[in-house]
Amino acid sequence: MITISDLRCGYDDKVVVELAAFTLAPGVHGIVGLNGAGKTTLLNALYGFGRNPEARVLWRGDDMSHRNTAFQEAESYFHPGITGREYLDLFMPGGDHTGLHGLNDLLEVPLDASISTYSTGMRRKLAILGTLHLDRPLVMLDEPMNGLDLASVRVVEAVVRRLAERGRTIIVTSHVLGPLVALCDHIHLLKSGRIARTFDRGHTGDLENELFAELDQRTQATIARWE
Repeated sequence: MITISDLRCGYDDKVVVELAAFTLAPGVHGIVGLNGAGKTTLLNALYGFGRNPEARVLWRGDDMSHRNTAFQEAESYFHPGITGREYLDLFMPGGDHTGLHGLNDLLEVPLDASISTYSTGMRRKLAILGTLHLDRPLVMLDEPMNGLDLASVRVVEAVVRRLAERGRTIIVTSHVLGPLVALCDHIHLLKSGRIARTFDRGHTGDLENELFAELDQRTQATIARWE
């Protein structure tokens, strides 16, 4: 279980994320929120980037960090001029049980081609392969479905489910609710940097309405003024 206490993260004098106390049990957790809610900032803070000194983010008594967490960032950096296989070689191998090569039979990333020739979707899949190659007990995926084709989304969803079955804790963000509702054991609604509500599997009927409530009010007020 991940335990979070006194977590704050922000820029200059603005606090973007603030969690006084929160816990995440093993399984698949979704983080949803409108742009600016603090989703990426929260993942960065959990990983250790920009975390306030008083914060405690623990997993089994140890600080949550690169030692026990694999983090696929929303924007991954790829060194120019290297191949996909060379990129994966930069990651600490997790062993044959990670199924890395078998997984790429499904994702079909051309590992021997230069990354400069990859499409957006290919780069996303390569970043996911690298993250999984680390074989960490905690996995954070920031917008992993962005740019993926339907078949690849299906494969990634199956991989995440399998990781959860093996006792991993996975945190996923997405701008698209559908995959998260189908995939996650719990979905946490982030508003203004705070967890406003948690929706458990099978009880997400109000999620969309609550997520868009303020936006819908503003939209209707604007449309009502049209002539």
